[in-house]
Amino acid sequence: MEQQVRRWSRTKQEPVRRPRPSRLRIFAPSLLLLLCGGAVGAFWTFASWCTAQEIDAWLGREAALGREWSCPDRKIGGFPFRIEVSCAKPTFSGVAEGRAVRGQLAGAVAVAQVYAPSHVIVEAEGPLEVRDETGANLSAAWELLRASLAGKPGAALERISVEGKGLTVVAANAAGSLETGARSLELHLRRTPERPPEDGAFDVAATLNGARIAPLDAMLGGSDATDATVLATVTRAEPLGGHGLKSELDRWREAGGRVQLTSLTLLKGTKRVDAAGSLGLDELHRAQGRIEVTLTGLDELLQSMGVGSRTAAIGGLIASVLGGKKADVEPPPGATGALKGVTLPLRLDAGKAFLGPIPVARLTPVY
Repeated sequence: MEQQVRRWSRTKQEPVRRPRPSRLRIFAPSLLLLLCGGAVGAFWTFASWCTAQEIDAWLGREAALGREWSCPDRKIGGFPFRIEVSCAKPTFSGVAEGRAVRGQLAGAVAVAQVYAPSHVIVEAEGPLEVRDETGANLSAAWELLRASLAGKPGAALERISVEGKGLTVVAANAAGSLETGARSLELHLRRTPERPPEDGAFDVAATLNGARIAPLDAMLGGSDATDATVLATVTRAEPLGGHGLKSELDRWREAGGRVQLTSLTLLKGTKRVDAAGSLGLDELHRAQGRIEVTLTGLDELLQSMGVGSRTAAIGGLIASVLGGKKADVEPPPGATGALKGVTLPLRLDAGKAFLGPIPVARLTPVY
């Protein structure tokens, strides 16, 4: 009995041997992290390679159409979550609107997330210099100019947004030079949600603030800066299709494209112009359609044309003769005169512009 007790005591005091942990369990988190990092690196490398291939293919297509683009010192970066392509002093040479043109930009950067490669944000660094074979040149500078594109140019494009600040543009040729600019610019274009894709319908919203436009100064009088807003829908459109402006306008006209102008507003000092209607192009490339134009601050408009200041009577006479009507629109701040506004029917047909039944101008082809 005593021997059994001693044997039981020794057995009880012996430590219990536990199995040694597997080395795989120890190193598994590190191995998993390395595998994930390797997969991300491989995916980014493949995506950047595909991006470079797409750029080269696009450059090749443009060259086949006679448009040569260069991207000196091209760099692809942004690892691990972005694809970023940058160019130092990209250049262009080729034929634009029937003339040989050369241009250069200070720099450009395009960025896309690896999980959304069809959404690209582009930022351009000015100045932009463009010169054609006749010696005419255009230069542009800005504080900020960037764009956001979703989808692919042409019929597959879904959305474009453009933002600009501190814009200045100078165009010069043998006849002289013209300088214009704006404090800020915004343009938004999206595929109309409720329309079928075959309509090629796009909604357009644009805002221009603090613009300096010499032809508009001559038309409306005064040197006040201009603010403008536009809301419209364009049908049968293929934005950024790369066919050239004339070719694209021909395609759009033959397809029956229209601009449904929901509203256009110009504010220039105490003068205001509102417009809405529908526009297209005829077979001779001239604008055609009908627009309702509302003029506010009519006294100053008439005075700028050398007409006296009795605007209430004159405005009512103009409205009755031309088939218009007085408009219930409040004048811009600071405007004087009894007339709040007058709405006139503007009809563009057969190469002429009509206010009511009276032709007021001849229309030249848009292109």
